[in-house]
Amino acid sequence: MSPPRATILYAKDGYDTSRPRLMGRHAAGEGFLRGMVRHSGFDRLVALVPRPADAAAFQAQARDLSATMALEAVPEAELHRVAETGCLMLPGPEMVPFAWRRQRTGAAGYSLVGITHTTASHGAMDSIADLLTGPLQPWDALICTSAAVRASVRRLLEGEAAWLKQRLGATRFVPPALPVIPLGVDVPALARDEAARALWRGRLGVGPRDVVVLHHGRLSFHAKAHPLPMFLGLGRAAAAAPAGARVHLLLSGWFADEVQRGAFQAMAQALCPQLAIHHVDGRKPEVRQAIWSAADAFTLLSDNVQETFGLAPVEAMAAGLPVVATDWDGLRDTVEHGVTGFRVPTLMGGPMGDLAARHEATLDSYDSYIAGAAQFTAVDVGATEEAFRALVADAGLRARMGEAGRQRAAALFDWSVVIGQYRALWAELGAIRGKAKPGTGDSPRRADPAVLFADYPTRRLGGQTRLRLAPGIPDAAAAVARLTALAAIPGVAPRRELLPAEAGFQAALAVLEGGPATVAAMAAAVPPARAARLARALAWLVKVDVLRMAEDGS
Repeated sequence: MSPPRATILYAKDGYDTSRPRLMGRHAAGEGFLRGMVRHSGFDRLVALVPRPADAAAFQAQARDLSATMALEAVPEAELHRVAETGCLMLPGPEMVPFAWRRQRTGAAGYSLVGITHTTASHGAMDSIADLLTGPLQPWDALICTSAAVRASVRRLLEGEAAWLKQRLGATRFVPPALPVIPLGVDVPALARDEAARALWRGRLGVGPRDVVVLHHGRLSFHAKAHPLPMFLGLGRAAAAAPAGARVHLLLSGWFADEVQRGAFQAMAQALCPQLAIHHVDGRKPEVRQAIWSAADAFTLLSDNVQETFGLAPVEAMAAGLPVVATDWDGLRDTVEHGVTGFRVPTLMGGPMGDLAARHEATLDSYDSYIAGAAQFTAVDVGATEEAFRALVADAGLRARMGEAGRQRAAALFDWSVVIGQYRALWAELGAIRGKAKPGTGDSPRRADPAVLFADYPTRRLGGQTRLRLAPGIPDAAAAVARLTALAAIPGVAPRRELLPAEAGFQAALAVLEGGPATVAAMAAAVPPARAARLARALAWLVKVDVLRMAEDGS
């Protein structure tokens, strides 16, 4: 085992697959945590957590995933401790806020590594464009899960750079690295289970010569994959199936609402009435784990710009299923055409600048924006039909492609391989960071309020400011007793957690028992690491009339 070389930003929302509105990023987050638990080789797993509840959730989830290493949850308020591991893994592309916060303790202290999921939303687009003006460094990286998404990220950055050059004359930019690392799957866990296969096929009424084509994931015509090409292509292939073989379409997924459910049912009835269609809730753990074994082939005909990788086809390959997928985004990286399945050509119309303008102005919602883009993206129905016909007619072809897919998944997409790529990236970024000069600096938009608002007060507390005990307070003990009583009154110390411990006050106030003293002399009474906090708190003691300003010569 080795010490950790990365800290995970953990908020339960990003890793929770038990939610009703399950998204790909949740499944990817859970898979990443499982991969880290099993394949990181760390002697402890460290998470940066925004809330105490996230710390408990991290500990519980990691143990549920059979973590045997030590687990450590670091409060987000202690972000500087990421330097202990050297890297902060973020669950999305929102890197700039953390880069600004890193500035305060030194940009060379650690690396930031984000990852793409969808890049079509306002938030994702803005987060990527902001990479050029935030304090990102050469030792930071935004992982792109596919070559196609890296191309779109580069296009966004190039457009932003052109605008900054036109507006400000800017010519030098320091974007993060853009490595391509895929999402991973647990290949052994997806191996075919013959008992589960018999159970599910019996439950669905599937005959011994029947062919089951599985579609697993969200069932959404506007945000995932429009089902029309699937219904047309598979329906026509079913009509030409060998005698005695019935084709079944198994929809393992979940509808966003009843409108989506009704649309799927209406399209199926109108376009492929001869196809046997079954629906199971793919959010249930027992379904997500076992449903792959019921199938003979898998399909995902994605046509949506919100997609960037497509995890389900990789899971299908791990389960030994041939895949019929679109030649689209990350599917182009995962499905090897003619070897592990078939990639169906796609066609995008345009221009669609009006959709971008309406989305930017919030006249169209995100769902309307991606639905509009998908409406003008076509999937080749003829090629879809040919692919399904080939697989339905030839069990040998299904077996060969399925085995090729299983081998490809094990070689390229198993978490043991993917986490190895992460480790190599952390090492590469660490080597670059090691050559950087240390330094600190504030965020210009979030400056120290004592500096930003320095012209507001009559005077500022400084090291040579002289203070004395307020009238009626004879010594340090009396001063501490008074401030303790005052702090107990609701509202007197609304941010009590910012005050030093009582022992620190006691040591500093003891300096005044011999008469007025400077702030510097009082701060010197506590360890150096606590001096700045103590010095600042002396202003609060003046506020509550435990201390007063000492006039020159008093």
